[in-house]
Amino acid sequence: MRAAAAVVLVLLLALPAAAASPRRATLKLGTLAPLVVQGRGFGRTERVVLTATAPSAQRMLGVVARRNGSFTARFDLRLGRCTPLTVRAVGVRGSRAILQVQPGCDKAQKDKQKRKGPE
Repeated sequence: MRAAAAVVLVLLLALPAAAASPRRATLKLGTLAPLVVQGRGFGRTERVVLTATAPSAQRMLGVVARRNGSFTARFDLRLGRCTPLTVRAVGVRGSRAILQVQPGCDKAQKDKQKRKGPE
């Protein structure tokens, strides 16, 4: 009887932990001008808040994932190809993803980009 009770107790404790684990969500960069990001692996129709952070700007955007857990987000932001960028996505059901872009531009390319302006 004690063994059966112990097994039931272990199963009851393990179920909430498995149910609470968030999905494996991912973000992919679409374009920089305008900034477009694609998300996958979020919950079905999960509301997601995205925050895009660059050295000169920060934008927030809310989207709702499709039934398959994907979305496409378009920010009112244009970045040059040498601009570092971080996009964070947080879903209301616990899904999370981060996209970090650290371009490998050298100093001459950055100076040229500053004179020319964003693409």
